[in-house]
Amino acid sequence: MNFLTEKIQKYHEKKLNDALQELKFHQEVKKRLETNLKTTYDESKKGIEEEIDKENKIIDIWKNNIEKMNEQLKKLKN
Repeated sequence: MNFLTEKIQKYHEKKLNDALQELKFHQEVKKRLETNLKTTYDESKKGIEEEIDKENKIIDIWKNNIEKMNEQLKKLKN
């Protein structure tokens, strides 16, 4: 039984690490878009704002996923 529990725990840890990488990536994309927004003064500004909104939604989803994964890991360790 310990073998199976360890495998499941390693799997969850890998998935958590992947989720953290995704979150980091989307936060960096959002920062780049915000920098672009500051330097843009034409009609494409609205498109950049929409992209920032999309990234905010994606970031929120990844944060929720990470929270759930952390809860699952806590349950496995108990």
